[in-house]
Amino acid sequence: MTLAVDAQPTTCRGRPRYEGANIGTWVGFKQFVYLAEDVVLQHYRDRGTGPGRLFHDHGVQLSFVEHSLRLPGPVFVDDEVRAEAVPVGGSGGAEDTFAVTLLVEREGRPVPVLKGKVRVAFVAPSGVTGELPREIAGRVVTDLAQLRAPGPTPAAFRPGFRWSETIPYPHCQFSDRMQHSGYVRDLEEVVHRYLAERGISIRRMLTERNWIPAVTRSQVRLLADARLEEELHTVFTVDDIVKDVMFTGRMDCYVVRDGVIVPTATGSITHGYGVASGPDAGQVAVMDGPTQAALLWSAA
Repeated sequence: MTLAVDAQPTTCRGRPRYEGANIGTWVGFKQFVYLAEDVVLQHYRDRGTGPGRLFHDHGVQLSFVEHSLRLPGPVFVDDEVRAEAVPVGGSGGAEDTFAVTLLVEREGRPVPVLKGKVRVAFVAPSGVTGELPREIAGRVVTDLAQLRAPGPTPAAFRPGFRWSETIPYPHCQFSDRMQHSGYVRDLEEVVHRYLAERGISIRRMLTERNWIPAVTRSQVRLLADARLEEELHTVFTVDDIVKDVMFTGRMDCYVVRDGVIVPTATGSITHGYGVASGPDAGQVAVMDGPTQAALLWSAA
């Protein structure tokens, strides 16, 4: 078995999950991330090193640890998406990095709807259970914190809007650890809750303004393990308004373990609104003063 992250691109075709078409036939941003994950997984499966084989033969958990993506166009529920993943920088470090592109066909031409990078690491919390292939020997970590330079222990959560939840098993992988896609779901959820708290909920903006959410950038980076049924504290703030049509926000996630605050993930999002229906459907909505004032509120 080999695990060479060669320079050859991997391509596959897929469709967004039906559950992602939340407003009309527009597909939410987390479905873009799932499609990016799918093509990276296909890269390993094509080489005989899919996550099932790595786990059962070696006790190694293939784990997504970061995405940083730009979303230049929409995806709709019936779109067929062509995905491509290209390894970047070889396989010498602790993480494998891929440049990912998603394309859909519009009027007979391929149009990019996602461009960015995805990173993968190899984790074995209980230790490696079989002889590792040469390509990953010395690259397996026992927890995600080993991937990051140690930083100071925070004395408190970062100020901002805070939402806490008990980590559910659908957000975890390999029976215990919260996975990358769980944080993607949390990023979507905390924005939803923040907007409702500020009196500009998604339902209100849809019914009163005919606006739907539109995400153009998304980033999540895992910093340390968070475990099933721990309490996860997610803090969100809006940093800036961009040209009256987008806002940028930051997410930080923590658990408290043995009385110590542990940062487990960080992320960011660039978010705006599009017109949902009518003659201007799909056009970017310009945010007025009251909307911007509500967005820039801080709990600090």
